[in-house]
Amino acid sequence: MTIFKYQIFGGNSVGVYLAVNNSYGLYPSTLIASTIEKIKSVFSEPFFPISINNSTLLGVYTASNINGIIVPHIIRDDELQNLKMYTKDLSGDYQIGVLKSLDNAFGNLILCNDKGAIISSFLKEYKNIIEDILNVETVVYEYVNMNLPGSISVANNKGCLVHPLATDEEIEIISDILKVNETDVSTVNRGIPYLSSGAVVNDRSGFFGNQCTGPEMMRLTNVLKL
Repeated sequence: MTIFKYQIFGGNSVGVYLAVNNSYGLYPSTLIASTIEKIKSVFSEPFFPISINNSTLLGVYTASNINGIIVPHIIRDDELQNLKMYTKDLSGDYQIGVLKSLDNAFGNLILCNDKGAIISSFLKEYKNIIEDILNVETVVYEYVNMNLPGSISVANNKGCLVHPLATDEEIEIISDILKVNETDVSTVNRGIPYLSSGAVVNDRSGFFGNQCTGPEMMRLTNVLKL
């Protein structure tokens, strides 16, 4: 298991640009070689270059697990073909779902692991489609009075960290949906409650914003078992 603190494009919001699950990861096509090398040294899974409608915001636009990935309909044909090529050697039934939703920042709207998914009410009409793509129980659930479960949380199959204002009841519900051993509150990058912006994790490794403090790193790595 490997953890590392770093910056991408000169900033600490590493989770905005990277996407990873337990099978593979994605990084922006325009990333410099030294940063790519650092990412690949942290994660044992293969990482691939891609953009979404020429955007570098892969962590904002995509949500994925070992069963499938959800991308917005604004993805270009050539980008989609690249994604299909990258995932062709995964399980034969790996799903690439192109969702035609006006609200398309799926990394912010969906919190998922390989056991469950929590989605925003903005996506409630797509619940069954998301469930089919990710092949996990999918629940419409919002907490701390926010409709961005993917933005205010970060999870793997072992644990989940959520916004510091989450209640004990909300924490218990989140744990049940994602079927994780532990859920707790935290921040990233010196007090930022949008956890997925500063953390990119799977079951084996974690890549964190350079401004994450010692106590934040302790909380994140302990709960996620990294």
